Amino acid sequence: MERHQETRIAPAPDAELDAVVAQDPLESALASARAPGADGGARRGLVERLATLDLGSPRATADRLQQLLASEELGSLRTADGTSARAVAVERLLGLGYPYALEVSPEDLAHWRQERPSGASDGRGLAVLVMTVAVCLALWGLSDPPSGFGLVTVLGLEGVAVAGAVRPSLRAWARRAVFALGVLACALGLRYGVGTVLPGIAGLVTARFIWPRGVRGVD
Repeated sequence: MERHQETRIAPAPDAELDAVVAQDPLESALASARAPGADGGARRGLVERLATLDLGSPRATADRLQQLLASEELGSLRTADGTSARAVAVERLLGLGYPYALEVSPEDLAHWRQERPSGASDGRGLAVLVMTVAVCLALWGLSDPPSGFGLVTVLGLEGVAVAGAVRPSLRAWARRAVFALGVLACALGLRYGVGTVLPGIAGLVTARFIWPRGVRGVD
């Protein structure tokens, strides 16, 4: 009896992508957000799903985000507080890191930059303020300000904090340096007292604020 061998044809990459897209959690959320009379909850739900989209692999997730951005379906969608769905999709794509972040179009990247918080409100401004107040109190608000190595450490904390705030390329270095100097200043408190402990604590806090909410590898 002759047997016929069944030939299986592997699905094309596009077919695989379509299968993933058909199963992704954005379909219903996008339809609800774009429906006539959609409420704020529907748009917020879409934005939250965009921000955490994961289709099982970075490649599948990036392709889906690129498809949405290319279709311009997200262009006019905003939540009640003004959050742009398009900007959130771009941020998620950038968050996937190399090489997917390089696939963002210049237009989408420009939109994302425009929607981002300004440098004064993303934590860096607060970092400089906290550090400056602490240093001023240490040098002029206390009866026994630090001297010698303690003074150098306190001034170094202020200088590094300012450099990290005004020079985006130095933020990663500045964060580590401020944290290290903050620990050192706290340790020097055994000799100089509050004069270095106060700036040291401010340095530890500043290390958290000096790195704004952003995306890896993109300024």
